[in-house]
Amino acid sequence: MADLLELVKIVGSVSGICSAAFLIVDRYTKHYPAAIMVARPLIEGSVNIAHFLLLKNYSERPIIISWQHEANHLCLAKDDSTLSIVRSVMPGETVISLGPNAETYLRVIKPNGHDKIDPENSLEVQLRWRFAQPMLWKVDRTIRIGMRKRDFDEMTDKYVAGVGIRDS
Repeated sequence: MADLLELVKIVGSVSGICSAAFLIVDRYTKHYPAAIMVARPLIEGSVNIAHFLLLKNYSERPIIISWQHEANHLCLAKDDSTLSIVRSVMPGETVISLGPNAETYLRVIKPNGHDKIDPENSLEVQLRWRFAQPMLWKVDRTIRIGMRKRDFDEMTDKYVAGVGIRDS
């Protein structure tokens, strides 16, 4: 009987520790924004496919997102305007605000010499974000988005939209 009681205590202790660990991880990552590289037409119905970075804010508070423009890295433009694209390849920093539960698509610009990059090399961009009205944590957090050049190119070269497996 004492062995059974000890077993119950051990199981209870382990489940309590696991619950506490899950709660801490959940609270830390619950409102973490998502950044996903996607391919989509420049204009609805167009055959011109381009890369975009989908940013989603899962928080009920606005966030500030910034990134540096670096040579030989992927560049992000706020929109398709000429001015925005030119600014994205010039040295400097871009800052945007993303509202509560909002999402946006940022245009991804290929780095200079893209064709000369080895297909197995990684292309990446690093974003910094923070809550516009932080409660406790005031330091910028980092999101790093990266993928192999081969996968990056195949996203647009092999793009098929709206095709899925249908039940017959």
